[in-house]
Amino acid sequence: MTFERLAPRYERHRPVTAADRRRLRFMLDRCPVPAGGAVLEIGCGTGRLLRALAGLTALGRAAGVDPEPEMLARAGSLDVRLGRAERLPLDAGIFDLAFLWLAFHHVQDKPAAAREMLRVLRPGGHAAIWTLTPEHVLRFHLNRYFPSLTAVDLPRFEAPELWMALLLAAGFDPVAEQQLWLRRTTTARRLAAAVRDRYLSTFDLLPPDELEAGTRLLEAEARKQPNRRITYDQVWCLVWGCKLLPPATGGG
Repeated sequence: MTFERLAPRYERHRPVTAADRRRLRFMLDRCPVPAGGAVLEIGCGTGRLLRALAGLTALGRAAGVDPEPEMLARAGSLDVRLGRAERLPLDAGIFDLAFLWLAFHHVQDKPAAAREMLRVLRPGGHAAIWTLTPEHVLRFHLNRYFPSLTAVDLPRFEAPELWMALLLAAGFDPVAEQQLWLRRTTTARRLAAAVRDRYLSTFDLLPPDELEAGTRLLEAEARKQPNRRITYDQVWCLVWGCKLLPPATGGG
């Protein structure tokens, strides 16, 4: 899948929803940003969440980094630049929050990315990683259509404790994690159309024959009952850590 095709697909299937705003508030409650503070999204894509954040809190700066120029081309006038999580093209100590939203599993060198988040944060700032849990992968509502899906995604969405250990090793202290369960509803027709459009990056990793067979089965079910309601759970997890404040110096 080329990113010329991925960018419009990304926008089409990821509008900012009320559930997204709930997760953003959830993150800001645990990783507070002072009024006029600066936030960095790593793996910002087209910048949809940066726009949403600007409507939730009074930011002085909302910046983004992404490795794909085709994504950034759709970010408009947002403060975004080309770069990777392992080597952020930004000065040290300038952000109050650096976060990734379902993007950390794409990062090849996760310890380096954790160290980079620490570097660009001010003392007292936070790093935050939104991910899905192994439990989510095991319960995923599309597993019965794509038998390889679980084996592909379990190594990508590891136990939150492993990512907490990465933040600790990078120098964050304290670190924490908290899960958030969300119930979603769609229709058979919308689900089949989204799968045909390959709305998840995981689909690019499945065997082509299996992917096509599962898609055809979904489409056949949708033709019979297009408006059948499909309800499923998502198990999201926020992992976050704080950059230590410098030790206080005693007065003379």
